[in-house]
Amino acid sequence: MNNSSGTATKAKLWTFVFVRIGIVTALSGVCRQMFMSAFPQYLQMQGFTPTQMGLVASGYTVFAMMTRVLSGNLIDTRGRRVMLMIGLILFGTPIVGFMVSGSIAVIVACRFLQGMGASLASISTGTMAPDVLPKERMAEGIGYYGLFNSMATAVGPAVGIGFLIDGRPDIFFLFGLSMIVIAFPISATLNYEKKEKAMGIVHTRETQPTDPNTGFIWRFLDKKALPAAAIMALISFSTTAITNFLSPYAVTIGLTDIGAFFTVQALFMIVARVSSNRISQRIGIFRTIVLGFVLDIIALVLLGSMTNDIMMFTAAAIRGLGGGICMPLLNVLAVRRASRSERGKATSTYYAAFDVGSGLGAAFWGFTADYLGGYRTVYYGSALFYIITFMASLKLIGKSEGEDKK
Repeated sequence: MNNSSGTATKAKLWTFVFVRIGIVTALSGVCRQMFMSAFPQYLQMQGFTPTQMGLVASGYTVFAMMTRVLSGNLIDTRGRRVMLMIGLILFGTPIVGFMVSGSIAVIVACRFLQGMGASLASISTGTMAPDVLPKERMAEGIGYYGLFNSMATAVGPAVGIGFLIDGRPDIFFLFGLSMIVIAFPISATLNYEKKEKAMGIVHTRETQPTDPNTGFIWRFLDKKALPAAAIMALISFSTTAITNFLSPYAVTIGLTDIGAFFTVQALFMIVARVSSNRISQRIGIFRTIVLGFVLDIIALVLLGSMTNDIMMFTAAAIRGLGGGICMPLLNVLAVRRASRSERGKATSTYYAAFDVGSGLGAAFWGFTADYLGGYRTVYYGSALFYIITFMASLKLIGKSEGEDKK
């Protein structure tokens, strides 16, 4: 009997368009994760100091954040597919610049341009996924969509760092460029919006009553997404210490199998993403998110004290579980109250907050590594920062949105 009202009547998640969105997400994500995790190693090879590496990372995220703020509205008004294709071009073209010139000015300019491209591409696919998912299975579908990002995290850093440690930056750049070249024609086939219009399905922009407190900025950001976005900003402030500084830190203490860290992290993140929705149904969204915080803290403390590969890989597994639990739930909290025609703004608000946290964190932890105690202090400090993250989450989502029915 239950079958008739259970799985047999569930709306379909794995449609052809959803799979193509996931493939583009994975391919572009491999390239993005390669650069995010391995590019600091390339900068170190070019003679950059930790402070300079942090400033380059901050500049990347500042340009990404500014683009995210503007892109949500563009994606809603100009179309997801067009913005996705522009984003892939903006991310892929600078790779050619890296290949033909090693000057500091070119490196910095190209990296900043990549920040713009990464924003457009990731927000476009991040908006497309909820578009094609059935509303009643949104949380589950977003969790599965996150698997494509997790697969990118499993492959990109390991491959990228491996190429650079072997002294092959040329192969590093060619491999990254090939991911974008493959993703681009697939992105061109994602014309479901055009098909919807041809079928007479029109998603009109909902008119809102005049609000005297509504200013210019709310044309680009979504107020309802701000609580989840703020928590994401605080998390990324801490965890950018892993993304931007693990590679040079591990090399300085004699550990070279750094790429495997990100693979282990991603594999455990996949496990957590699949389970996070079920866990939240049992203990509540807020408690599940806090569980993710605790796991992240343990991972960061382990990284700060690590002396061997076992400690590094243990930290990777724990961090994968922590991130895999938190991120899908915060993503759902950010977009679930947005209308179809406002979903681009909600997604851009969420990702812009991630960029703000990453940019500030990269600059702060780079300065910490240079002048306030070195890399170990960076990881102990980023773990301690979770006290602020917990207090903010208790205020913003603990007693209200976080415990709503999904």
